[in-house]
Amino acid sequence: MPAVVDIDADNVLLRLMLTPEGRADPYSHYRQLRDTAPVLRSSFGPIVLSRYDDCMTALRDPRLGRGTALRAAGNSPLGFAGFDVDPALRDAFFERAGNNMLFADPPDHTRLRRLVSRAFTPKRIEALRPAVESMVERHLDAMVEAGEVDVMEVLAFPLPVTVIGELVGVPAADRPGFQPLIRAAVAALDPSTDGAAIAAAADAMDVARGYFADLVAERRRHPADDLLSGLIASRDAGDALSDDEVIATAVLLFSAGFETTTNLIGNGLLALLQHPDELDRWRAQPALAPTAVEELLRWDSPVQMNMRTALEPADIAGEPLDTGDVVIVLQGGANRDPGHFGDADTFDVGRAENTPLSFGWGIHHCLGAALARMEGEVVFNALLRRCRRIEGRFDEPDWRPTLTLRGLATLPVEVSA
Repeated sequence: MPAVVDIDADNVLLRLMLTPEGRADPYSHYRQLRDTAPVLRSSFGPIVLSRYDDCMTALRDPRLGRGTALRAAGNSPLGFAGFDVDPALRDAFFERAGNNMLFADPPDHTRLRRLVSRAFTPKRIEALRPAVESMVERHLDAMVEAGEVDVMEVLAFPLPVTVIGELVGVPAADRPGFQPLIRAAVAALDPSTDGAAIAAAADAMDVARGYFADLVAERRRHPADDLLSGLIASRDAGDALSDDEVIATAVLLFSAGFETTTNLIGNGLLALLQHPDELDRWRAQPALAPTAVEELLRWDSPVQMNMRTALEPADIAGEPLDTGDVVIVLQGGANRDPGHFGDADTFDVGRAENTPLSFGWGIHHCLGAALARMEGEVVFNALLRRCRRIEGRFDEPDWRPTLTLRGLATLPVEVSA
């Protein structure tokens, strides 16, 4: 079906991207877009996809680039995704972000990913499981003893930042300060009309890069058994990594390693609290963990939206693309597409043949997907085993005001052993 220009659908898209109501409940907006304009040529430029097959096709198509997508949108006359933000502010953010896999296309992307992927093989990730299990038990000890806690504060952030901190090589004392810093930085990935937030994102990225530049210098003097030391060794051995790329890659891996997994734990526990029968089902059948985590990812994805830019003339879902055309991929909408998932609006921890697009697809498929899945399995199995009672202590979910990265600000619960 060719793209349509639909003012009503345009308004749905704008409410989704720019209003608190849209960000708190994106799924009703996705449904309207799928039903009325699944391939939407928005009035502000980008083509917007919300069906599973179309989104998968776009994410896999080598004619669509990731490296140029956000830059192209940010430098359009109307700003990011068509919104009125000074392109110079976006430029400042990308300059400070440096050259990393997230903003790269082949051959740079291929080179960067090859060097980093050695740390994320299935064998290495599985070898981390006992250590993650020990970490989770310590966090749950504190939760059970306290009785009433904010899960985001005592588990959803501390666990993933510890895991990725150990893997990358960030000292324990430095890790807590990164949560507000990275949350300020990722504001640049969200549709926004707030120039001040983009300026703050660039400043936050500058601080993060400065920190890792100092840490790289320290690891060069005193290597350790961590990923950062491995990247430095590759660089010093003449492999194709510049110092800027080492720093940019370290910032990306560390921040992505905790930000999305934090959202998986928070969003996932909220889904279980809202579906107590499925919570009890999982508790009674711990072996469901792999399929259950996949359903958590499908139901309320930590990453809701992605972007691509046509590197050459192409076509998506029957729509011709000129070089430079921007495509917005609504992964969160694709995950609830009834054309792909049976009973798509039913939460089912035993769902079979479940392949959500939460980690993207194609060459930019999330490098840390196996690590996030493993952490999710360990966290929820341990939580359901240790806590006979888990009850929410909130009236409405306390969502952060973001769309691209969807997560809770707080999740107060009461637990008992």
